[in-house]
Amino acid sequence: MNSRNAIKIALLLLIVAAVAAIFFSPLRQHLNLASARDWVAHTRESARGMWYAPLILIVAYAVGCVFAIPASIFVLVAGALWGWKLGALYATAGGLLGAIASYFMGRFLGEGLLSRFGKAGDVVMKQAKNAGFQTMLIVRLIPGPPFAVWNYGAGVAGVPFRDYALATALGILPSHAIFAYSADAIFSGTMTEGEAIRKLAIVGALLIAMVVLASYLKKRSSAATPQG
Repeated sequence: MNSRNAIKIALLLLIVAAVAAIFFSPLRQHLNLASARDWVAHTRESARGMWYAPLILIVAYAVGCVFAIPASIFVLVAGALWGWKLGALYATAGGLLGAIASYFMGRFLGEGLLSRFGKAGDVVMKQAKNAGFQTMLIVRLIPGPPFAVWNYGAGVAGVPFRDYALATALGILPSHAIFAYSADAIFSGTMTEGEAIRKLAIVGALLIAMVVLASYLKKRSSAATPQG
């Protein structure tokens, strides 16, 4: 075994061990939206007075991405503490940093993995290269799918980094802004949780529809263009 493979195995074991320690320990009971709401309710004023609190949130979110901690927790905390504008900005920064870090980890750990699956692996890599931006943009606009899964998956599949980073930035900004706005409104008492969920679902569906429609029109336009 060469040193590169040894590093891969060590890194993989570290990530798996950390995720297992988080999700199979008492800490798991605190990694949910209810606990996040309780924490914000008790520390909202003191946290706002700390100039370095946004940095802590950004770093914590980035690290959380690597170890598959639900992204919604960090966005909720950011929106409730600093309002939807600054909250969305801080959360987006943390999410983007974490997405980039886990993307490169997935790329390193999954190096050469798909090529072992022959033609099937080649198809996946070709699809990732040709439609990586569109695919990543759509999944980023959906608040439901696990954030970390797509981060690592994009790295393993070989989605071009430029497409990945741009799609991630464009995709998480509106969803983070909406979620942060909802969190801010809930804590301010201007919106109920049920209303927030409905608004998130509606806006998410509209954003996805816009991306799909744009892609469809682009394909129609390409098909209608005479080949020279």
